[in-house]
Amino acid sequence: MGVLVWAAALFAAFQPGLMSSDSIDQYTQGLNGHYNDVHPPLGSWILGISGKLVGSPWLVLAMQLLVMGACMAALVKSSDATKGRWGLLIMGAFLLTPTVWALAVILWKDVMTATVLLGAVAALKYRRPAIALVLLLAGVAFRHNALIAAVPLAIPAVVQLSPQTWRRPQQCLAFVIVVVGLTFSPALVSRTLNSNRAWAAGQLFLFDLSGIYAAHPELVPQSFLSGDTSPDEIVRAYSPLHVGHLFAGHGGTRPIMFGSLEPRRKEFIDEWSRMVRKYPTTWMRHRLDSFAGLVGASPGPVFYPFHHSIDPNPFQLRVASEGWMYKRLHDIKLRAANSLFFRGWSWLLVLCGLTVVALRSVRQKPIAFCTALSGLGYTLSYLIIGIGSDFRFIYWSIIATFATLALLVTEAKSLPHDLQHPPDTPA
Repeated sequence: MGVLVWAAALFAAFQPGLMSSDSIDQYTQGLNGHYNDVHPPLGSWILGISGKLVGSPWLVLAMQLLVMGACMAALVKSSDATKGRWGLLIMGAFLLTPTVWALAVILWKDVMTATVLLGAVAALKYRRPAIALVLLLAGVAFRHNALIAAVPLAIPAVVQLSPQTWRRPQQCLAFVIVVVGLTFSPALVSRTLNSNRAWAAGQLFLFDLSGIYAAHPELVPQSFLSGDTSPDEIVRAYSPLHVGHLFAGHGGTRPIMFGSLEPRRKEFIDEWSRMVRKYPTTWMRHRLDSFAGLVGASPGPVFYPFHHSIDPNPFQLRVASEGWMYKRLHDIKLRAANSLFFRGWSWLLVLCGLTVVALRSVRQKPIAFCTALSGLGYTLSYLIIGIGSDFRFIYWSIIATFATLALLVTEAKSLPHDLQHPPDTPA
């Protein structure tokens, strides 16, 4: 009942779902059936289905809220009365924490990814490994770097799927096959939907090169980027907070066209490799500055904690911002925007603590540990692959924190069968 009330209240306040320019682009692609992999096309396809069926993306918002709430309810459920009471407290914290619901109402691939990964964790708790694997595949297809979050969760999925006669080498082989399948799932979806290649990874190479050149502008004339920008321009346009400043022409500079990245893929990779080897300290400082912004550890306000409304669009989509519920919830979001609720480092500390606790009981509660590892690895990976400091990038880690806590309380103590004695061997 709590989930239904929560979902209904958020849906009433924010339907058809808050949408940034990325969301509008995905919705447009879904409606016209022409996809590119700047945004993984699975999310665009689903948004398009909603638009074709009901005229707006509100179906996705409704499913997002209901699935997320229902999966957390499944995780906190326990037949033990004491555990059940603790589970209710965790559930209440999950539903009421602004960090959870402020992003749950936004139609972002990050939220879709977190929703299906949470579903995979719930499926593992109830020993439905086949469903868990399907959801892990979907999670990686929604956001390609979710592979880092999916791999730890694939471990208990493989263990649950394995026949009791299998030993560790057979399980390891099955795990490798699953990881290969997860790795290639985005390409398979793109091929199925006939998506155009746009080389989204080029943003990472441009971001890193600009971080090095902003610290060493004298190197810009020697770069193949010298035709796109000047030493002064790259110093003014570069920000560790987001690569988008370079594309937008921040500070009155010439914008670097995103479409110009893919034709120069080899030049980007070669120059990136050369400059990182030559200036590793500068590159790492740039990486650390970006990560500090991501987790809210840098001076100043939190960078882009959430989206506020629906960006201008040709579909006349708008949120009813004059409603009483919207105004109250929006006010709560604004008040919390620079608090610990949206400081990623605070969540990272909690998740690190839960990971240590889960490690100590990993044999009895393996899913809790794998979930904590999934959330922790997902955030830490942005030290290397991040292209910006949007808070949404670590949303799965926040959801994984609640999921890990719920599993530590309610997960049934059991040993994976490969750690138990064979049936015909005396204990």
